[in-house]
Amino acid sequence: MFKNYLKVTFFGILVLCLFVSGCTRVPKKVSPGFGSASGTMPPAGAQGFYHTIERGQTLYRIAKNYGVDWHELMKVNRISDPSNLEVGQRLFIPRTTVSHSYAPAIPGPLSYEDIRALVGPARPHSVWRTITVHHSGTLQGSAKQFHRDHTRRHMGGLFYHFVIGNGTNSGDGALEVGFRWQRQIKANRPYDIQICLVGDFNQQRVSEAQFSTLVQLMRILREDYSIPINNVRKHEDIKGKHTACPGSHFPFQRLLSELTQ
Repeated sequence: MFKNYLKVTFFGILVLCLFVSGCTRVPKKVSPGFGSASGTMPPAGAQGFYHTIERGQTLYRIAKNYGVDWHELMKVNRISDPSNLEVGQRLFIPRTTVSHSYAPAIPGPLSYEDIRALVGPARPHSVWRTITVHHSGTLQGSAKQFHRDHTRRHMGGLFYHFVIGNGTNSGDGALEVGFRWQRQIKANRPYDIQICLVGDFNQQRVSEAQFSTLVQLMRILREDYSIPINNVRKHEDIKGKHTACPGSHFPFQRLLSELTQ
């Protein structure tokens, strides 16, 4: 009997410690739906993928990131209260909302007027504050190919706002405008314009046509949205990012010099 008493007492102390230390908590109630943790299947024939909600994400931001109407997300996932989301909950993202066809890019080198026409006029209601430069890390590629890859990786389609070709699957210096720029939606970080140059600049150099297009594109974006030179950065400059992007051979100082002339 004494041994049984010790077992009960030990169990009681263990449970109390768990609650006091905060190691356990009662999860929020998640209403059933296509995107719930219960794994309910989407409508028959629906094409898409699942997004797992992370801490701090809202339905509105998730919808904006994927270029989806947030009311549509509520309808598809049978969500009645958009504020009642749980970390780890799965949302079904219809594939039709992120598909995008990319026309063949105009071969470079491009003039200032060519790039201005592709970028379009300044959007008075858009607030862009930074520009981040990437390389693709591949020796070849195009916006269309990256879009397919990013869709498979559940990134909501092409991550970048702009892609500058290297003469492989699009023209050398050709500028491809992503759907995120066309719809004025973020790629990941709010207010951050993402530009990718095709190439692996740990192995190769930026072509002169690519560099020329990049400089003129950045001049237009900085002028339209009053982006200071200190807010032009490499991907590797972002705090917490463990990457060498856009590569050791990327001429970043030359870029800054050109932009300040």
